[in-house]
Amino acid sequence: MTTIDDGDRNDKMCLNALYTGIIITVIAVCIPEVSLQMCSGSRCGECLVTRGCAWCKDRDYGFDRCANMNKIIDDGCIDIVKRKNHTLQIIQDDDFSDGGPRKDPIQIKPQRVKIKLVPNADGLELPIFYRTARNFPLDLYFLNDPSYTMRSLVSTLNNLVNDIAGEIATLTNDFRFGLGTSMDKVIMPFTRTDPRSVEFPCGDVAIYCDQPYSFIHRQPLTRNIQNFRAALSRVNTTANTDITEGLFDGLMQVMVCGDRIGWRRKSRRMVIFATDINFHQAGDGRFSGILEPNDCLCHLDSNGKYTKAEIQDYPSVGQILQKARENNINVLFVIGGEDNAYVRRVYYDNLAAFLPGGIDKASALNTDASNILRIVGDSFRRLRDTVKLVTSSLPEELVLTLYTDCNTNGRLNDSTNICTNLTLDKTANFIAYIQSNLTECPDKNTFTFTIFPEGLEERVNVDFEHVCDCDCQLEPEAEPRSPKCNGRGRYECGTCICDDGWFGETCDCDGRGTETEACGTESGICNGAGNCTCRKCDCLPGYSGEKCECNDQNCRSHNGLLCGGPAHGRCVCGECVCNANYTGDACDCTTITDTCRDKNGTLCSDNGDCECGRCRCNVGYRGPVCRRCQNCPGTCENNNDCVECIGFKQGRYNETTCNRKCRNVETVPLLEEASIDNGTSVTVCVLQDEFGCIINFNVHDLEMGQRILIKSTKRCPPSPPDPLTIGLSLSGAIFLIGLLLLVIWKILTMLYDSMEYSKFESEIQNPAWEQSENPIYKECVTTVQNPLHDTEGNGNSGF
Repeated sequence: MTTIDDGDRNDKMCLNALYTGIIITVIAVCIPEVSLQMCSGSRCGECLVTRGCAWCKDRDYGFDRCANMNKIIDDGCIDIVKRKNHTLQIIQDDDFSDGGPRKDPIQIKPQRVKIKLVPNADGLELPIFYRTARNFPLDLYFLNDPSYTMRSLVSTLNNLVNDIAGEIATLTNDFRFGLGTSMDKVIMPFTRTDPRSVEFPCGDVAIYCDQPYSFIHRQPLTRNIQNFRAALSRVNTTANTDITEGLFDGLMQVMVCGDRIGWRRKSRRMVIFATDINFHQAGDGRFSGILEPNDCLCHLDSNGKYTKAEIQDYPSVGQILQKARENNINVLFVIGGEDNAYVRRVYYDNLAAFLPGGIDKASALNTDASNILRIVGDSFRRLRDTVKLVTSSLPEELVLTLYTDCNTNGRLNDSTNICTNLTLDKTANFIAYIQSNLTECPDKNTFTFTIFPEGLEERVNVDFEHVCDCDCQLEPEAEPRSPKCNGRGRYECGTCICDDGWFGETCDCDGRGTETEACGTESGICNGAGNCTCRKCDCLPGYSGEKCECNDQNCRSHNGLLCGGPAHGRCVCGECVCNANYTGDACDCTTITDTCRDKNGTLCSDNGDCECGRCRCNVGYRGPVCRRCQNCPGTCENNNDCVECIGFKQGRYNETTCNRKCRNVETVPLLEEASIDNGTSVTVCVLQDEFGCIINFNVHDLEMGQRILIKSTKRCPPSPPDPLTIGLSLSGAIFLIGLLLLVIWKILTMLYDSMEYSKFESEIQNPAWEQSENPIYKECVTTVQNPLHDTEGNGNSGF
């Protein structure tokens, strides 16, 4: 391995670095300042992707480990991890070489580098140098159109082959020539297939022509000029039917049949594509029923003949461009014929501009093809003296910009990858400015791409890596299966990265299985009142229980406090747990009886029970210690709860309390009138319950105690009318009225029809026909009255 500095170019490198620094400074000034981003990330590498962020790897650090540098320092962090810098390491940097026997030429350096780039940071500069080798190998393949109109090219090549070799030798002494001819598919409508046309494709018996074919590889690349001339001498004219020709079939085979053609791994590969007419392309094959697309593979038989011509369609322009780039083929279009200017302009100039090599226009062949020597020489000079750097397999997250000083008298040009007018002694200096547009670490950190001269096999191989992990994330600083993480995780940068199924600051929480299995209930995870942590429910404030099933806010209150407040008790799972000396549903009852004793120390004067620090007097007694008489006001009120409980199963007593306190209460159909009989008094009581109903009961004071009789029925206010009943009644009434009207109408209709029918029958039985003359009837005898007959005075006169 070497460094990027060479003693023979220190001055130039300094100058290039100065220019590059100026350009980068201008770019930095022109680009708006990126606003500060929030620092975040659970691991060191994720954190440091954001500019201005740092990571604290102190083990006992109690704040956010990923934060702004100043904040981490202010919070007392000692061991701080900062962002790394880009690194460039040159792996292979062989010096330039002109080539020669058993020695490969070298035109570009360095050949392999390793770059470590930090995402979301400024770019890195990679210097690249190119110099034309004096004897760089040339492989020159002639792909000719063997039609009658191109016959002069074959004879001219045969005559000028030595001159072409001599011209090429002035540029490089390591060259080879190859030959192939391509016409068209032997299938209608491209070529006539009747026996006579196949035998005499040129249409004239006097003109000798080879039988039709698509492509024949005639001579692999060779340095033996005599073999090449012999192959030329075997080329005869042939013909097809339509005007357009199928040289794309031949060009595809020349590009993909590398072993058969003889392309060398490290050479300038040139194809002289000579024709005088436009080309068939993908889709034209359907005119002959060929629907199978071209597969871009080699299909030459042992004689060099293309075997898939009548099976596969022509290649598309896109396929030609793709294979030319993949195989570094420089295609030179040489157009002959009298109307070659039109053919070049319409069909080949635009295609040439997209092919590798930088020859952006087709060349014109004169009538006798004598300028083929100049075309070949000039084209090779242009290819040799021009370099265009391109990249392959560059990932989308990288931005690569190339600068060069070769066209600007030592000044770095603005973003150009082409250098022209090179000489054997001139070195083209490039700067590849590489920047990552990522703002976070990618899933794939490493990959390889290449920077290379278009049309050549030489490469600058770049092993690229996004630097995302901190050193403390890598061994030996990182500790796999660390005891600090209970053996269930990796200790790195002050934190534990737990194995699958475990979590927590020290990987002490078992996360295997699902939350539903550990903390699930019918009402959701932890009853919707907590979080499942370490496979246990961590309840929200106010909730408790193994799965937060207890609502500690649902207990009864006393004096506005749950369970009477901390002095009385506490709420546990919806029920009050009372302290000593307190009892009751809300811990509202004290168990101390001092307040229930009379002056003699007797509890409730033996006339009641001490409950919650107060005397609950027996029937007929009242007062703080039940010392007042039995007929004192309050007799009715004291028994209301028992009356509602026993009589109608309502009120504030539950069944247990009711059975315990109300044993002297019963229900009767009728109540007796109040009277005093045998020392027994009866108090008539009326109670209105919460529903507004009146309950009547009597309290009988007996010697053995009180007896309470309740009337079994109570009087309640009338309930509001039922809307459903009213609606159904109205609907039924309307329906009945309608039905009655319908029946009446039907009866009237039947009566009317009966009357009309009786009248009709009467008229049929007693007809009264009218007698009258027919106005159009004429009798057969006609009587005429003579006006002169029987006149007065001339009864029988005559003449």
